[in-house]
Amino acid sequence: MKKYMTSFLFCTLSLMAECSLNTRSLITKEGEVTDTKTGLIWKRCSVGQEWQKGKGCVGEIKLLRRTEAEEYARSLGNGWRIPNVDELLTLVDERCKTPVINNALFGKVHDTGEGANYLTSSLYLEGDEVLPTLFYTIDFMQGVVDAHTKSYMGAVRLVR
Repeated sequence: MKKYMTSFLFCTLSLMAECSLNTRSLITKEGEVTDTKTGLIWKRCSVGQEWQKGKGCVGEIKLLRRTEAEEYARSLGNGWRIPNVDELLTLVDERCKTPVINNALFGKVHDTGEGANYLTSSLYLEGDEVLPTLFYTIDFMQGVVDAHTKSYMGAVRLVR
């Protein structure tokens, strides 16, 4: 029994360590993470939170409608915006179990009980047809892509 428990703990800690390791392509500097592969610069914290050295992301994550998120990003200036679905998918880390984002780099996600859905700027496609009333979201609890209406309120991670 002791042998199995030791193996279980080792495997669990190994998985957690893999997820929390900083990869070579992600460079942190205060409240930002630069992805050297994509050239994107991410806010470390979700909208509603602020980065504090030694504490990480503090504050409450705000759930916003897409138009509110766009207005907020514009108000920050410096090119901050809502990422498209492909950009946001680059933050999904398969080595992480749940959530599937590196919490050591990006802080905790907001799980509503129905997932941790983060907004994107990408309109939903049905085959070759764009459905302008729907847009993609990514659930960082499971790493799945979904679609919601523009009135849906989700969490937001900004990029530039």
